Amino acid sequence: MVATLSLDQLRAWLDHFGTAVISHQDLLDELDSATGDGEHGSNLVRGVIAMREVLEGDFPDARAFLDAVGMAVVNSVGGASGALYGTLFLRVSDEGDGTAFLDLARLTRGFASAAAGIGELGRSEPGDKTLLDAISPAVAALQAATAAGLDLVEATRVAALAAEEGRDATAGMLARVGRGSYLGDRSIGHVDAGATSMAQLFQSLHAVASAS
Repeated sequence: MVATLSLDQLRAWLDHFGTAVISHQDLLDELDSATGDGEHGSNLVRGVIAMREVLEGDFPDARAFLDAVGMAVVNSVGGASGALYGTLFLRVSDEGDGTAFLDLARLTRGFASAAAGIGELGRSEPGDKTLLDAISPAVAALQAATAAGLDLVEATRVAALAAEEGRDATAGMLARVGRGSYLGDRSIGHVDAGATSMAQLFQSLHAVASAS
């Protein structure tokens, strides 16, 4: 039973996510062009480049590592994406203080805090057609998995599936925040780019956990 993610595995998670973002840059930009400025993928790639420099460093604990990742993303990514993803990593980092690993309980609390922080910063909530529509169901899945005593591999599997389902559900949603909100009903019928990249983050988390 896999119980924790080590610092090296956290590095592997974010490296895997970076590869996914780079390989899907055009798709993310295309999705974003329907309701935003069309630069979600391009912006995240800049964050990935900065983040990968951090992955090479030495850190005393998971908090220091994820803090550095969060600040690298904030400082390199333009638009709302940098602030929102930076908030995610900074919130999750709070659970890594003084430890070189994160277990399921810490990850779950960290992602729950991240979802709350993203909602506050973006003044959004689930159903508004944002990345919250992927992370919120993933958090709920992690919480249920924790309560059921599932291991990290199974918990991240159901979280990734929940994030994917949340991503797909954004196609039927009306955008209520950001540029997409000005489109009204025309925002319906398009999958949200932020929810898509967020689903990739959880897919990468499961990929690394299951490879342990």
